[in-house]
Amino acid sequence: MKYYLRKEPFEHTIKEIVKTNGEVIPERKVIADDRALYQATDLYSRRYRDLYPIPQNKGVKVYTCETLSHIMKERESLFNYCDEWFDVYNDNGKVDTQ
Repeated sequence: MKYYLRKEPFEHTIKEIVKTNGEVIPERKVIADDRALYQATDLYSRRYRDLYPIPQNKGVKVYTCETLSHIMKERESLFNYCDEWFDVYNDNGKVDTQ
């Protein structure tokens, strides 16, 4: 069974921004797209976060691991890099990691 990392769409708030010219962009809610971790097909050491299930970059494939322990290490590494917590999935859907 292969495991992969995915983050489903979610709503978050962007705080008010005050520009240097005094203009104020008010606080607003936005919805982040469904994303997954991808691996470049020609450079196996390169990984990208992109739209799921169809990425914008055609030179990538979903990054998968055979073992749960390995994908959990990738998940933690991704969190340390971008401060986003991705969920673990397999062929049957979301995996309970607790």
